[in-house]
Formats: sequence, structure tokens, C-alpha cells
Amino acid sequence: MDQNQGPERDKLEGGELHVSHGKVWRWFDNFWYHYKWQTIIAAVGIFAVLFCTLSMCRRREPDYYFYYVGQGEFSGDQQRAIVSSLSRESGEDERDAEITISFLFLMTNDQIRRFNEEHAGDGLSVNGGQIGQNRELLSNEIMTGSALIFLMDPEVLAETQESSGAFLPIRDFAPAGTPDEAFSGECGIDLRYTVFKDDPAFSAFPEGTVVAIRNGISALALFQRDEALENRARYEKLLRKWLSVE
Repeated sequence: MDQNQGPERDKLEGGELHVSHGKVWRWFDNFWYHYKWQTIIAAVGIFAVLFCTLSMCRRREPDYYFYYVGQGEFSGDQQRAIVSSLSRESGEDERDAEITISFLFLMTNDQIRRFNEEHAGDGLSVNGGQIGQNRELLSNEIMTGSALIFLMDPEVLAETQESSGAFLPIRDFAPAGTPDEAFSGECGIDLRYTVFKDDPAFSAFPEGTVVAIRNGISALALFQRDEALENRARYEKLLRKWLSVE
């Protein structure tokens, strides 16, 4: 008798093992073979969209939006210090406020002319294209933006007010007894007459920088007038707090 023959040997030499899969599995196997990378890329894209959507839903909206407009240029550390001070002075009940501030470099036409005259011999000049773009950004913010309190170069404020009439009389918010020298035109008050007068972070602003408050009620807000008025009242209250300097 051949010792190599037996039940166990029969099992080993019984031929190849075939596994029969259902139609769904065969379809998936074929699909994965042809579209594996497309499917992986699509899945990653969907995950990224979901992650961004969830992150936006969880992110808190700032309590206040602010704008700086003028010739000041600020380092990253200076900007962070300014944000920290604004957050502290805008909070209530010993809680810092969530704030956002945008920094926009801008000069008036007269400032540009003076700069070019002063630097005619050293080759320096103002980038007129960038100034034009920034003027448009400021115009858009005034028309439809969220910021109501602005920190501004006084000449830029005067030019902007002349063209838009967007800012409110600042004397309406200043405490009684504020000297005339504190005001710049009808709409600005010097930072030296605010709670930031001795704040080291605000020493980064050019001398003469003023605070102004925008009307905030535009033609685009007619259908949300009550909400716009309520929002402006919050900023007016904050501005009065800033100007109550002992």
C-alpha cells in the first residue's frame, strides 16, 4: 500500500480551493480595482469638508469687531498685545471679550503728496495701487461691515467722513468736562483721552490716532433695522466705557 495515499493526503491534493462570492462583493471588488484612488481622494475631501464645517459651528463669533486705519505698521507681537488690551477693556463681569481687529494701511491724497515731496531725493514713493485697494476695503467695511468702532489717523477720518458721512459726533459719548483739545473734528477723540492712554500696547499707534464710531445704520440694514440699532447700542455703551477716564 502506498503510504502516501490516505484521507489526509486526499485533502491536500483535492485541487484548488474556490470561494464563491455574491454579486455585491464581486461588484465592489471590481469597483475598488478600477476606482480605488478616486474613492480615497473623494473620501478625504468629504472628511475635510465635514471637519471644517464642524469647526466653524463650534467657533464663537467675536463680541466686537474693530478696525485700525492709518499709516501705522505693527509687528506680530504688537498686534497680539493690542488684541489682549482691547479684549480686556471690552469685557464685562471680569470676563475678557472675544474681539477681532483688522489693520489697514491708508493715507489721504494730501499725505501721499507730502510724503512724495519729502522723499523726492531718495527714491521712496507710495504704492498708489495698494492705497486704492485699501480705500475700497474701507468703503466696503463702512457700507456692509461689522466693525463700528474705528481707531484712525485723524486726516484719514476727516477725508472718510467728508465722503461718506458714516461717523457719529464723538462729543455725544465723551464725559462732561472733556477738553476741546481732545477732539479731532466732530467725529474723533485722541487715544490719550481713553482708557488706553497709559497702555504700553497702544504706544505702538502713531501719535494723534483717534477713536471714532460708525453710524452702523445703512440702506442695506433697512430690513434689519432693529437688530442694527441694538448692535450699535452695544458699541455706544462700550465707547462710553472707554472714554470714562478718571
